[in-house]
Amino acid sequence: MVLRKKPSSRSKKFYQNKYKTNIAFRDKEKKRINSYVSMKYHTSLNTREKIKSQSKIYYFNKYRDNSNFRNRVKTQSKITILNKYHSNSNFRDKVKTQSKITILNKYHTNSNFRNKYKARMKTEVLKKYYTNNSIRLKMIQTALNSYHTNKTVTTQKSRQLYNQRRRILKKYSNIENHKSIIKHSSLYIDKLKQFRKIIQEGPDYVCISCALALFRNQVIPFIKEKYSKEGILSQIEKHIQVNFNNNSSMQQQWICRLCSDKMKKQQLPARPISNKLEVCKIPSELKRLNNLEKHLTALRLPFMKIVNLTSGKLSSRLSQKGTKGPLHCVPSDVQETVTTLPRPVDKSMM
Repeated sequence: MVLRKKPSSRSKKFYQNKYKTNIAFRDKEKKRINSYVSMKYHTSLNTREKIKSQSKIYYFNKYRDNSNFRNRVKTQSKITILNKYHSNSNFRDKVKTQSKITILNKYHTNSNFRNKYKARMKTEVLKKYYTNNSIRLKMIQTALNSYHTNKTVTTQKSRQLYNQRRRILKKYSNIENHKSIIKHSSLYIDKLKQFRKIIQEGPDYVCISCALALFRNQVIPFIKEKYSKEGILSQIEKHIQVNFNNNSSMQQQWICRLCSDKMKKQQLPARPISNKLEVCKIPSELKRLNNLEKHLTALRLPFMKIVNLTSGKLSSRLSQKGTKGPLHCVPSDVQETVTTLPRPVDKSMM
């Protein structure tokens, strides 16, 4: 056995060296092996199956391990399928039918896919409906035709129920509107009565300290003994209006809550007449001024934001007004305006 193995190993080495060094011999051997393998592949079934399984395993391992090979195979397969799809009509029809069957099966089995598909189709239809005028008119006409032509028993019953429901809802809405009108009118009348009851007495209560005409809830009866301990009543009495001093003892006198609180704290109120806050009489020369002349000769220019206190059907011209935010009084130098007005005829540029 030893003597038989030595020549075989020697011949193998000789064959390998010759295969590596001699190019003509290598090409000849490749052709011979390829022809032998192809002949065996076509003649022997076992050999063919074995070669197929080996090649599948080899390509599968290479596809899984080698990313470049995998990307190249993907691109080649895509190109091949696209070329076949555009060139072969039978293959194209087959792919379309298979895709339709796949989508239908997925639509009926997968609820998430079905919901997504419905939402996508709805958005596409709405987009076409709102952007394309011809499609919108066609859809409206189709709906009208189907409504008029569909006269089956079920549709007639559904239409009858729909019309009956509309009549009931209309009648119910009319009744509710009538009830709401009655309710609001009664509420309006009650509020109006309350308002009239509140305004029966106007700002007829005059404070003896600041001489402001106030409402009843803003004043309290003036009791001299309540403030005699404070030692500040003598200062207030000097500047009380003459008509209050001359009033009889039977007449009720009033004081506002702000002045009363200040006097109880032994403080002089901020707005009494004693602080020279009495309203002077308007001179006869200023009474005859119009609005423009009043603005030109005003010593203070007030700036404020005036808003409507009511909203709704009432126009802004008739609604009640009020101020919002801060009020700024800007002093104005009117000496030059007063001395130059009225202009003489030669300087009036007329």
